[in-house]
Amino acid sequence: METTNTLTVKCPRLGCPSTLLRPHAAQLVSRPLIMLPEFGQTFERGPSMEAPETKSKEEWFWRVAQVMDFENIGVSHTATDGSKYLSCADCDIAPLGIQTSGDSVELLIANSRISYSK
Repeated sequence: METTNTLTVKCPRLGCPSTLLRPHAAQLVSRPLIMLPEFGQTFERGPSMEAPETKSKEEWFWRVAQVMDFENIGVSHTATDGSKYLSCADCDIAPLGIQTSGDSVELLIANSRISYSK
């Protein structure tokens, strides 16, 4: 049985009103091998973005099938490691999650990097 988000997923930045996901838009999944850049880093924008060196392990994510399932999300250029990072499209706080590369592309928002509202 898949678990979907029952609450609205919001940007974690205090004062940012951005809604990232509506209720029941995403499935909770465990991906224990995913490493995300440290929260709050800024990325150099450009066609070939350097993959940040400092990363932390995340395990629980909200997964959506396509970028249009989000209400408001930013997607970075492809990093040198093949990943694309997800940010709040209103305030650019990042990285909130990742768009994986390879045979099975997934859009994942880290459960520990978001906030919720009813």
